[in-house]
Amino acid sequence: MSPEHLASTFSVIGYDPHTQELGVAVQSKAFSVGNIVPWAHAGIGAIATQAWTNKSFGPRGLGLLKSGHDPKDVIQHLIANDPDGARRQLAVMDARGRAANYTGNECMSWAGGIAEPNISVQGNILASERVLTNMLRAYKNTRGKLAERLLAALEAGQKAGGDTRGDAASPTSRHIRTLGDAASGQQSAALLVVREKSDMDALGDVYVDLRVDDHKTPIAELRRLYSIWEKELYPFLEGRRINALLHAKKYARAQKLHREFAAHAERLAKRNWQDAALLNAFAWQLAQNAFGLDAAYKYAQRAVKLKPRDENIADTLAQVLYQRGEAARAVAIERALAAKFPARADFKLQLEKFEKALNTARRVRKA
Repeated sequence: MSPEHLASTFSVIGYDPHTQELGVAVQSKAFSVGNIVPWAHAGIGAIATQAWTNKSFGPRGLGLLKSGHDPKDVIQHLIANDPDGARRQLAVMDARGRAANYTGNECMSWAGGIAEPNISVQGNILASERVLTNMLRAYKNTRGKLAERLLAALEAGQKAGGDTRGDAASPTSRHIRTLGDAASGQQSAALLVVREKSDMDALGDVYVDLRVDDHKTPIAELRRLYSIWEKELYPFLEGRRINALLHAKKYARAQKLHREFAAHAERLAKRNWQDAALLNAFAWQLAQNAFGLDAAYKYAQRAVKLKPRDENIADTLAQVLYQRGEAARAVAIERALAAKFPARADFKLQLEKFEKALNTARRVRKA
């Protein structure tokens, strides 16, 4: 199969120097754009290859970045001997946030890009340059994690007119519809964010990897999927990363990540104060170490209030109390759980741990 595909589109690449996250977000009137355009590797860089897309530019460009080339050099190397270079659009960012982009003079208009430190926006078959300027503004004005800023940029680009192709256009068609029908120029979208050792096993670098392959409003659907990621994966991934850093005795990095996690958790908790499952997840992760126990206690108490009969939420409150040094209260809760759910081996292990701590505390007081 040819590595080329017409993924005319608009995209944004970003780098957060505080979290060292790199990411790419993209939308197109092409099927499964997330399988073609975005490429990123933690500590190396990120790439968006689009227009008359050469998919090989992704891995080849990352290889050049890894060998020491800066983004402008990478673009020159990839385009120099490319017979279809005039039809390519390419954006490259390294792990220092240096960015460059390229738009061939045969890309379908409107086409262009804006590259600044830590951010690059680019697109083709767009309503106007305003698509990109609005993306840039939205990215800079949005608070929160890198993924949120990338999504905000996509939403702003679509609102400004986005991709101008109509529903009748196939992914490989050169037909361009009138600018007033911007909403129809949508089919797929993707969000990719990488960070060192941030996947499910705390070994790889894929942090967020969400794709909408075929949808009438793919950016809205991508936002919906991200909201699920925030609730169901984010607390777990962040807690695992913090504990991995502590295990590796990288205390300063662990504390820094914890502060960022606690701040973002607070924002999410305020928006989802009725979501017992989310509050419970935050409480459990914050209670896995000595950081943030006050916040963990607040979330655990709220979760119990929302769902007082949920045994897993009660178990989380017991864990928080144990970490806070309130072993007697933890034992009381866990003893009741172990009696009510005798088949739960995890409750039995928790109870043994809490009782051991309580007995140790009593011996210390007597001594």
